[in-house]
Amino acid sequence: MAPTTKSTGKNIEAETALQAVVLADSFNERFRPITLDMPRCLLPLCNTPLIEYTLECLAVAGVQEVYILCRAHSEKIKNYISTSKWNRSHSPFKIIPIVTPEARSIGDVLRELDAKQLISSDFILISGDVVSNIHLDKVLDAHRTRKNIDKNLIMTMVVKEASPFHRTRSLGESSIFVLDGKTQECVHYESAELYPHKRNMIMDMEVFEKHSNVQIRNDFVDCQIDICSIEVLALFTENFDYQDIRKDFVYGILTSDLLGKTIYCHIVKDAYAARVRDLQTYDAISKDVLSRWTYPIVPDSNLQEGDSYEYMRGQIYKEQNVSLSRSCVLGEKVIIGSGTEIAENVKITNSVIGRRVNIGPNVKIDGAYIWDNVTINANCSISRSILANNVVLEENVIVNKGCLLSYNVIIGPKITLPSYTKLTRHKQNLDYDDYDTKDKEDKEINQLLHAQNIKLVKDNQKDDSYDIKLIGENGKGHIWNDETSDVEDDDEAKNIKVTTLAYDLSNLSFTDDESTASVISEGSSDEESDSDEPSNLEIFSKEVAQTVERAFSEGHTIEIASLELNTLRMASNTSFRDTRIVVIPSILNQINTDKLLASTKDVLTRWGPLIGKLVHSKDDQTDALFTLQKYCAKTDINSKIFAPSLRTLYEIDVIEEDAILEWYYDERSKGGVGKPEIYSKIHDVVYFDSTLLILAL
Repeated sequence: MAPTTKSTGKNIEAETALQAVVLADSFNERFRPITLDMPRCLLPLCNTPLIEYTLECLAVAGVQEVYILCRAHSEKIKNYISTSKWNRSHSPFKIIPIVTPEARSIGDVLRELDAKQLISSDFILISGDVVSNIHLDKVLDAHRTRKNIDKNLIMTMVVKEASPFHRTRSLGESSIFVLDGKTQECVHYESAELYPHKRNMIMDMEVFEKHSNVQIRNDFVDCQIDICSIEVLALFTENFDYQDIRKDFVYGILTSDLLGKTIYCHIVKDAYAARVRDLQTYDAISKDVLSRWTYPIVPDSNLQEGDSYEYMRGQIYKEQNVSLSRSCVLGEKVIIGSGTEIAENVKITNSVIGRRVNIGPNVKIDGAYIWDNVTINANCSISRSILANNVVLEENVIVNKGCLLSYNVIIGPKITLPSYTKLTRHKQNLDYDDYDTKDKEDKEINQLLHAQNIKLVKDNQKDDSYDIKLIGENGKGHIWNDETSDVEDDDEAKNIKVTTLAYDLSNLSFTDDESTASVISEGSSDEESDSDEPSNLEIFSKEVAQTVERAFSEGHTIEIASLELNTLRMASNTSFRDTRIVVIPSILNQINTDKLLASTKDVLTRWGPLIGKLVHSKDDQTDALFTLQKYCAKTDINSKIFAPSLRTLYEIDVIEEDAILEWYYDERSKGGVGKPEIYSKIHDVVYFDSTLLILAL
């Protein structure tokens, strides 16, 4: 035996079996009604269960023991693990599922883990829905090095440096990290939901006295990967107020005057890590996997036993035993599982097709997620929706964007599902308000039913409550309404709403007052400035310009470009006007002045509707005209653009008559904003025939 008397603490810790704790439950309802049948960690992402990505990351890190903490659908998780490659003799680690049926939060789960006394040293704490190619062994080494210097260190949070507007950041929730710029110690933490808008943050002045270099960072993706000391579990046990790891535990530790514990951030720049928090991030991360941003964690690495994916040109992945008709068309970013049959005249783009899927003729699928054993009959169309296992679409069914069809749902024939429809074979029941019973056990059961808010309907039982008008005469499925969907003014409901699949943020119709911080007065972009706002607006303007240029070069749809712009606007807490000021000149710069009339019409017919997404009133339209006038006043060549631009924007219903008249009679249009020549040239362009405004060149 090697001598141990001179071993350092670091060596002893390194010799201890490396342990990891996987949180299989999210304790939220972002994926309902699908998670009524299957735990989130087993939902497929690019035809691979989410937990596989997490376990693969742990295997690469050299973990030897994995504890999977599960509550809902625990038997399904245990059965999956027992039949997976991770239960084979060649598995790099031992997996121990721990069922916590009484837990109601992550804090409860960790307290129960502490009571079992299974963790013996520093461990990795990770969510079961994380997709990452980070080498955690390097993170562990950095954590141990910091711990040798700072004996009070109890946690290192892994964060990825990314734009505040990065696609893998959940729109409904974000985080603000305040760090020591030299050591990366996290000295303050706050969550920052989209609603209500966070306009200020309270910090102890002692932070600035102790740390000379303080950075306030909102450009991190929280990977939901932590390196924890064993003290973390004990602290959860000592304080039952700790329910959420970030909002309660991290915030509580950093604001405590008594504990004296420290938490650090490990900043990752050159690797991929993101958590599937909701349907919005599910969509974004799926696209990243297909685009190979997660390499080597990509479909053709064949993570599961039996996978046989091959990578083809155009970011297409196809397994063996796939039947494709000669006339079917596969666009970019498509993955198709084995046993799938695709008939004539089918077009599939930006989509995931599972195993044993049967797709009939004349079907269009765009941006959709079709899971295993789905049947899609002839003449159907699916756009940016999820169809879970065993869903059947009869002939001539149209599934509009944002729909969730849970397991075994049947639709059709000849039915059009409205956008954002959720359907399940479970019957939702809201009548569990009264559970005042003398029997404690019955009361607990009723409370559980109330929390789940469901009542199961057996598959073989005839149900007369199906809405045939919604799902068709052969349909089987019940509408599912989120508990928060009826409370439009509730901030939590709004935060959840923006994270639904394919949600169009331009539909939120925020006013500038709602989206602008209190320190910025309305219309301050050009004329006014206050403290640090000019630099913030410069950063925002640069991001907007880059987003628009990317939309031009990659041929984005108006909806996608609008979504990205609104994400930028809300994340930076700026106004629609600030966005218009950058977007309008960027679009006009695309006009070829050598072919002025034809180019103006082509460019604005294509991109003018994007301006329309940024105007919500007559005043907005008038302001947009002043921005147009100011651009055209810069040069004589630009001045020739004004009249045809005005005409085209009018023809495509972006600018209305009343707005043109208001601009026309405003004194600023005669020279206060741009050259008087602009007004003079348009003077003969605008005239009236009865009540109809006519624009003529």
